[in-house]
Amino acid sequence: MQIIPATVDDETTFRNLFQFYIYEFSRFMNWTTTYAGRFIEADLDGCWGDSGVRHPFFIRQNGELAGFAIVDTLAEARYLGHGAVNELAEFFIMAAFQRQGLGKRAAHQLFTQFNGRWHVFCAARNQRAQRFWQHTILAYTQGHFQRVPIPDHKGVLYVFET
Repeated sequence: MQIIPATVDDETTFRNLFQFYIYEFSRFMNWTTTYAGRFIEADLDGCWGDSGVRHPFFIRQNGELAGFAIVDTLAEARYLGHGAVNELAEFFIMAAFQRQGLGKRAAHQLFTQFNGRWHVFCAARNQRAQRFWQHTILAYTQGHFQRVPIPDHKGVLYVFET
């Protein structure tokens, strides 16, 4: 398994893969496509600038494109404030590579690569992701994390340190 930084030259490939990610979310978020049949990719804004905040990565397995991740290094956390945090803003493993431990290994590698406080948010309706992150973060932290409900039933936030 390899985690490879995505550059501006990779933007088209990243956006293509992001369509599959949004499609998966559309199962429980009721998102629809544009007239052209594409989902809006606003969440990728800022990935290709020089802000130093958004860090896009490809996840490869045996040389094949298997998924992606975006880590945001924020001066102030989106949820629960209180200073700087690494946030796993987006994370996706394609169906053919799921349930093989790849996602867990990729997440653990990212947690190690970006030292400090972490936030991982899961939408309330995405029960599968909540189970994955609960298991993955439990294994990484050996139980040293918090699971914080976000008001208005928007989801849960996993908080831990690396």
